[in-house]
Amino acid sequence: MLANKLNYGDTIGVVGVSSSLQRNVNREDLFYKGEKFLQSKGFKIKRGKYVLENHYGSAGTREQKAEDFMNMFQDDEVKAIICLLGGQTCNTFIDLLDYEIIKQHPKILVGYSDITVLLQVLQQKTELVTFHGPDFINYGEETAEERWMEFENVFIHKNIQKFYQGEKKIIKEGKNKQIIGKSIGTNLGSMMYLVGTQYFPDVTDKILFIESLHTSPDECERRFEHLRLAGVFDKVKAVVIGYNYDLQKNGDTYPQMEDVLLAYTKQYDFPIIKCNDFGHRIANCVIPVGVDTKIDIENKKIEFVGEFLK
Repeated sequence: MLANKLNYGDTIGVVGVSSSLQRNVNREDLFYKGEKFLQSKGFKIKRGKYVLENHYGSAGTREQKAEDFMNMFQDDEVKAIICLLGGQTCNTFIDLLDYEIIKQHPKILVGYSDITVLLQVLQQKTELVTFHGPDFINYGEETAEERWMEFENVFIHKNIQKFYQGEKKIIKEGKNKQIIGKSIGTNLGSMMYLVGTQYFPDVTDKILFIESLHTSPDECERRFEHLRLAGVFDKVKAVVIGYNYDLQKNGDTYPQMEDVLLAYTKQYDFPIIKCNDFGHRIANCVIPVGVDTKIDIENKKIEFVGEFLK
């Protein structure tokens, strides 16, 4: 299921689905700057009723989050929803959402980090293509103009070239040199919240995109073993690893996430690809979730071959 592309002058909704603006210093300032920035680009901004709430460091109670989220989907004036920011509590209200209503109002949903929970759950429950990409407050940062260029290219012009241009490194070739499967991901820690629940995606023949902000080699070991025991590595066609801040901030030190994954998947024949085009504390490329994706091992290319917007 596809949402319509954006046009200049459309209304963008912003909802708080994870941490509150008060959880960290200066987040409120970034929110207001981001609002003005997107308005300066010709868009109208509609705030969720509870977007400024603070409930134990979260952007409202689980009931308030669900109410705001459903209201934005049912509001036909709103053409896209950009989530406020990430955090740790995005999984607390997914059982309160009405996925049948969401199916009737498909629209662009964007966010990353903890928002992976929503991106993946909506894709699983409704088959709506969702988007890993900058959160709302990112448009209040110094890199806003660079993020805007990516936003404009993808959501207005339906052009996703920036991701294609980034360097791709083949960590493990695997059995097949040409692979096609639907994309899933992207934040590894957030996806782990869903393992063992009805909301965890069907990973059969999928291409798994993963990245992390705060992680370590032993945490990677724990998570990869969890995925192995859950049968994920028996089913996926490939794994694409993005930028992992804690592991990469001091350079290309050993071991990286790809080194740990390589060690934990010796018995599997799927390829592992590394890139720095999506993740935390970088100018994120937009990654559509739920789209047919082609991997060309010999030419070191990853391409989204399926439609991602109407």
